[in-house]
Amino acid sequence: MAYTVDLIGVLRELFDFTLKPDLALTTTWPVLQEAFQAYERSACRERVHDSLCSEYPQGEKILTADGISEKVRELLKEYLRIEDGSGVQLLT
Repeated sequence: MAYTVDLIGVLRELFDFTLKPDLALTTTWPVLQEAFQAYERSACRERVHDSLCSEYPQGEKILTADGISEKVRELLKEYLRIEDGSGVQLLT
């Protein structure tokens, strides 16, 4: 689950980088690396992983596909402030 949230976080960073006027919605390998590093350094990434480790230690809970989907949505809302279905809420 954490890796799914991580991937979405990196893609969001990449999207934010491509909004810069000099990139004009394009990307390069260095920009992709910069987006990854920005997310990697973020406190958000650490909080997502810590939250999952404390809630699901060593696989003690088994989730259904629906449970996993719901937990990923919950993490996206809580840590990345991405709303379900209605779009993206920008961070301030």
